[in-house]
This record gives sequence, C-alpha cells and structure tokens, in this order.
Amino acid sequence: MHRVLKLADLFVIAAASIGPAFSLATIFGPMVAVGGSGTPLALAIVAAIMICVALAYRRLGERHPDAGSAYAWVRIAFGPAAGAYAGWVLIVANIFAVVATSMPAGTYTLSLLAPGLVDTPFADALVGAGWVLAAGTLLYFGLRPTARVTYVLLVAELVILAVVATAALLHPVVSHAVATVALPGVYALVPAIVIGIWMIDGWEVSASTAEESEGSPQTPGLGGLTGLLVSAAVLGLCMTAFMRVGTLDGYAAHVGDAMGFVGSILGGKAWRLAISIVVLVSLAASLQTTLVYLTRSFFALGRDRVLPGALGRLDHRRQPAAGVALITILGIVFTLVSGLSPTLKMAFDFILGGTSFFLGALFLMSAAAAVRIFASERTARIDGMLLPGLAVVALAVVLGFSLVQGTLGNRIFILGSAAVGIPLAWWRGRASAAIV
Repeated sequence: MHRVLKLADLFVIAAASIGPAFSLATIFGPMVAVGGSGTPLALAIVAAIMICVALAYRRLGERHPDAGSAYAWVRIAFGPAAGAYAGWVLIVANIFAVVATSMPAGTYTLSLLAPGLVDTPFADALVGAGWVLAAGTLLYFGLRPTARVTYVLLVAELVILAVVATAALLHPVVSHAVATVALPGVYALVPAIVIGIWMIDGWEVSASTAEESEGSPQTPGLGGLTGLLVSAAVLGLCMTAFMRVGTLDGYAAHVGDAMGFVGSILGGKAWRLAISIVVLVSLAASLQTTLVYLTRSFFALGRDRVLPGALGRLDHRRQPAAGVALITILGIVFTLVSGLSPTLKMAFDFILGGTSFFLGALFLMSAAAAVRIFASERTARIDGMLLPGLAVVALAVVLGFSLVQGTLGNRIFILGSAAVGIPLAWWRGRASAAIV
C-alpha cells in the first residue's frame, strides 16, 4: 500500500475515530446512568488503562509494523490459533461498532430532516445504512482523501464542542445536578468503566495504518497515543461541564441523546440544531475511521489466509478494495437488521454491551502480547512489559465483573460469540500456519 500518512494525519484519524461529540451524545448518558457523579472518575480510570495499552501498541508497532495490528501481534506472541482468535474478537467488536455508529447517525439525520420518523427503528436503520454506504464509497477512493475529509470534520467538531462546553460552564448549576450528587460505590463504577472502553475506543486505528505511514515505525503509535490523550482531555472537560447542567433523571431519560438534552437546557432549538450538526459531523468521522480499521485488518487476515485470500490482495491502485466492499456490505446488512428491534434503545443497549466487552478483550490480548514479546528486553520493561501487564490485570478484573453484572441477553451473546470463535480460530489458525 502507498505510504501517504504523516504523524498529523494519524493523530487526526485516531482522535476522529474516538469521535468526542458522538461519544458524548450516545455514551455519556448510559455512563452517567450507572456511574452518577463518578463518571469522570470512571473515564479517568479507562483513560489510564488505555494509555498503558497505547504505550504497548507504540512498542509493538515499532517492532512489528503490520496492518493487522492486534491480530498480528497476538499471532507473533502466541501462535497462529491465538492470532486467529484475536482476529475473531476484532471482527465481532468492530462490526458491531459500525452498527453502533450508524444507528445514531440515522437518528440524528432524521431529527434534522424528518423528526416524525425518529422513533421508527427501521427508518433510522435505513438512513444509517446510507451513512455506511457513503463512508465506504469515500474510503474506496483511498486513505489520503479520507484523512483530509476527517481533518475538516474533526476541526469543526472540536470548535463547536468548545463553544457548548463553555456555555455549560457559564450556566448556573441546576438543582440536583449530577455534579452535586455523592460519589457512588466502587462496584457502581465497574459498568461505567466498561462502557467507557467504547467511549474512548478508536485511537488504535492508527496502528492498522502502519503499512501506509511515512517516517519512523513509531509514527503510528505516537499518532494513536496523541489522539487518545487529546480526546480523553476533551471528553473529561465536557463531562465536567455537562454534569453541572443535567440531573441523573434527565440523563436517564435521554441516554441516547445526552448532547441534545444539554442543548435543550442551554437554550432550546438553536442549541439543539448546532449540537445535532456537530454530532453528525463526529459520527461521519468516526464511522469512516472504523471502516479504515476493519478494512486494513481484513487485508492482513486475508494475506495470512485466516480469511479468504481475495481480501489480502490489493487492486491496481494498491488499495484493499475487496475489504472495503465487504465491510461496507456487512455494515449495511447489520445496520438494517438492527432496525428490526422493537425500539432503538433496546438495539443500542444490546450492541453497546457486547461491543464494549469484546473491545476490552482485544485490548487485553494485545497488551498480553506485548508482555510476552518484550518480557526479556531491559529497554522495554516499563512501556513494553510493566504497564501493559497492569492493563492486562485491570481489564481482566473489569471485564470479569461486567460479565457477572450484565444482563442475561448480553451474557448469552458474549459467551456464545466467544465460544463460536474457538473452533473457527483452531480451523483458520491451522490453515494459516500451513501457508505463512
């Protein structure tokens, strides 16, 4: 693939993939509903864990630059079958991440153009599928045009977020605001931390562009780490501001539209319009970068014959066109299927729970790979072994608690998906081992 991305491009892609405005609109509400006034603390804990993982990604990317990123590193550390299983976890997590992004895109689009259809799940899904098609079409023309569009979208997003957060900070603290409620117990923070994994996910997309990045092998890792730090700071500041103007009951009633709820408090229709636009901008950028991550991962999985070999070939432009087409089709199909749910909230809550768990599991496996690879190297003992090792322990504890505390439906989905991946990983791991 062509090496066309500089450090600034990688930072933009990483930060835009997190999508601060999108995360605040769709994830902040559920986090506050379970974490209360401890939500910023939950975010800080997640950010600390992710920084440890991001440092591992930087080390791993420098040593083994590969479009497969997490999949490739687990394969190197633990063998083909383990790598194939990491590929399965990556696919499950990120296919559903596409749906979790496209669904709100449909909702916010309809809220602007056809408010009467907002509460119709299939209408939201149909419009969301259109967003997936548009993002896939742009990505087909190459990563450089995608990065340029993403840059414009991210700048607009951060500017409007700064204005909204400033207005919230200047607004008088409302009666019974979340910020004035006592901190919850430690166990109440666990589900908020798990949800926070999804809120702050996306920075790792830069690692999948390792074969398209210019400069040092460290560049993709630095881009991801910088995007993570900046986005975590923006999210923390906005959370602090928004918790001054909203109550627990208010956010509980607007779990999928926390930003719109804040806009209604700040000043009605004008604020809601501005916020709807910035959320759509954020959703568009996040959706595009999620497709980037998946297509590059599919390319690596196809190249190693874990997936069909056609996915591991480049077209005449040296682009993974087959992967782009497949991911776009899968994203459209799964988005449309989500429209069959009785309500949008039911579909989104189900997807959010499953996606967050598998994203956390993928980060755990990647950090464990770093520990295995760098265990004997003195120069990498801090950021290659110690900090990633702490992330492995923290993620294992958090994911274990979340599985116990989760709903029956989510437990069945998580355990069922995890079990299905075992024979698939054994089968495809053996096939790839015979070739690579």
